[in-house]
Amino acid sequence: MRVIYIAGTSHSGSTLLDLMLNAHPAIFSAGEVLKLNRQLGINHPRKQTSVPCSCGAPSLWQCPVWSRVDTRTRETAGKSLTDLDMLDYGETGAAQAPNAVVFKAIAEVTGKAFVVDSSKLPKRLAYLMRLPELDVYPVHIVRDPKGQINSVTRKHGGFLQHIFRYELIHEQIRRTLKSVPHSVVHYEDLVRDPAATLASILQPLGLTFDPRQLAWAEAEKHEVAGNHVRFDAKSELVLDEGWKKSLSPLRQRAIDLGTLLSRQTLPKTGAVR
Repeated sequence: MRVIYIAGTSHSGSTLLDLMLNAHPAIFSAGEVLKLNRQLGINHPRKQTSVPCSCGAPSLWQCPVWSRVDTRTRETAGKSLTDLDMLDYGETGAAQAPNAVVFKAIAEVTGKAFVVDSSKLPKRLAYLMRLPELDVYPVHIVRDPKGQINSVTRKHGGFLQHIFRYELIHEQIRRTLKSVPHSVVHYEDLVRDPAATLASILQPLGLTFDPRQLAWAEAEKHEVAGNHVRFDAKSELVLDEGWKKSLSPLRQRAIDLGTLLSRQTLPKTGAVR
């Protein structure tokens, strides 16, 4: 199973990239797979029922794709999606590892050559790369730290901890991918020049950019979790630079100083090794 894994921080444009990759005819995006159990309404104290699928189905259980994936895991592994924990990062050598079972079922149900997991977290990326059943190609998405930190602060509050987390996450990803073929994509490049940016990701995979990727909102979607963009009906690209008005000069300076390492070491958009 060939998996494209989107790694990065929250509020960095990962859902948008996920949707644009999904619009390619050879790619199916499963969204943030690490949240699959939560989205199914399983083992989550605040959610007793499944949430709507981005295809419009009232729940993942009623989605024509995810219901078939559940049927397929029952057939191949004797387990429902309710029995397969996506946060189980234990045994890597077993063919019945929950994540391997689910990715295999997704690939078989959709018939696509690649499956996207936009879970972002470096710990999950490192685990998936150790599964012999998976061929993982990482895509490291990066956003200007002032934009990312301003966005996450507006939603969750705080400030300094988000600067620390920005550096921590990107450093963990850099270490994980040090000797692994991967692509780096900057959110700002994706919005300003989506065709060239997507082409830079697809080329190492043996794929070419498809114009339908610019009409990503019109494609059939079944992403797990992600932001509200996955429900949009129009394929609009608007560069979010609200930080230029929201952040005081003092906070901008604090972010510049706190993220100096990332800004100096992260390469520009394009395939890297």
